Amino acid sequence: MCKILILNKKHQNIAMELIEKIKESAKKHGKRIVLPEGFEERTLKAADQVIEEGLAQVILLGNPTEIAANATKFGLKNLGKATIIDQTTSEKRSAYADIMVEMRKNKGLTKEEALKLLNDPLYYAVLMIKAGDADGEVAGAANAT
Repeated sequence: MCKILILNKKHQNIAMELIEKIKESAKKHGKRIVLPEGFEERTLKAADQVIEEGLAQVILLGNPTEIAANATKFGLKNLGKATIIDQTTSEKRSAYADIMVEMRKNKGLTKEEALKLLNDPLYYAVLMIKAGDADGEVAGAANAT
């Protein structure tokens, strides 16, 4: 039994070293990460930690008033440093819709349909990446990905 515990501790140390290397790389590159589930508690807590540790530039999608209220409710101190975008009212909706229409022109997607789809933060986040306004996305806390 002692051997198993030692092995487990060894693997734990290796895992922690790997996590630290990943964090250092993230700090060095400063990527813009969009989190489309800005309403979700775990997402907000993770965003707060990422900002605190300087791992990425965080972009939260959702209602700014609700996000601020939840930040206060959960005692989160760093979300004021995040970019918060309401995907339902953003000035970039039209440009993103044009990109969607171009991408789906063979399927007959109209601009009106694209604008409707952009109300969904998962679609909006993908278009942010496609347009070069974000480098990556993390989702799945509330939605199947």
